[in-house]
Amino acid sequence: MISRQKQDAALLGTLFSAQGQRISLHDLAQASGIPSVELETRLAPYREAGYPVLSYPQGGIGLLDPPDIWCAEEILGRCPVPDTAAGLVWDPLLLTETASTNDVVREQARKGARAGFLVAASRQTRGRGRLGRIWESPQNQGLYVSILLRPDWPCVEAGKLTILSSVAAVDAVEAIAGFRPQIKWPNDLVAHGKKLAGILIETEPNGSRLAFAVVGLGINVSQQTGDFPPELRSLATSLRLATGHSFRRADVLVATLHALQKRLDRPFAEAREAWAASSLTLGQRVVLTTSRGRRHGQALGLDESGALLLRTDTGEVEAVTSGDMEGQPAS
Repeated sequence: MISRQKQDAALLGTLFSAQGQRISLHDLAQASGIPSVELETRLAPYREAGYPVLSYPQGGIGLLDPPDIWCAEEILGRCPVPDTAAGLVWDPLLLTETASTNDVVREQARKGARAGFLVAASRQTRGRGRLGRIWESPQNQGLYVSILLRPDWPCVEAGKLTILSSVAAVDAVEAIAGFRPQIKWPNDLVAHGKKLAGILIETEPNGSRLAFAVVGLGINVSQQTGDFPPELRSLATSLRLATGHSFRRADVLVATLHALQKRLDRPFAEAREAWAASSLTLGQRVVLTTSRGRRHGQALGLDESGALLLRTDTGEVEAVTSGDMEGQPAS
């Protein structure tokens, strides 16, 4: 038997797929598995939450443009079809506030949560980026989401997840906002020279292979310049600032899940090509801070494991799997 949540998800998913149009009660009942006489009752909580669901005098129900609200049933109803081959079964958990979405997902992963479990929060109190940096997570202004993956890969290929996730985030922004951000190695999305998003991949091994990976993504969605701390105002941007338009976090999340699943389903070589096309780093002279010290050289591209190939000033080519790039690349 289909659960109540999955029925409600199918109901909302059908309304969103035909947003602005009137759908007959018969069609909604067929799509959701909810008897026609129960549809109004089942929609009542969503109306109360702020979803503009209309009942037409001539019969049928439709959905107008919703405000920036979300619920698990909306995300579940609009998620891509589960990819059983890749082991992905989308399972969204939406929180009003948490310390770190990555921490929640990692805890559940250790308890056996399936690939596709994800946590999104309206606010993080201890959001973090790479190297322990703080990720500013103001209430309702960004997408703060962590996604559990269980790729059957050797640990040495974990770097591919940063590339795949970065390209998927670029794809999602293009689908939602109509432009493709640039990628600054290793994990930043940049729009008009300012940071738009960051990615934090955390993995846990099982011997020489990955037990699981947590893909943490923060995208600035609604911030105006004054919403950023003074020290970040010249460095950070948002979808709203980049385009002059407002966006729903739910729409950004759904686009991200579609894009990530697509990239995971396709050969990594395609993601490498897409990364190169969007990269701020490729072909440029860079200064990298790595576990082996500072490295100067030219960024040549990515190898098959996702590592950055750097031709150093001595002429040697090194594969850099992690590090930090100082400033912007310079030609």
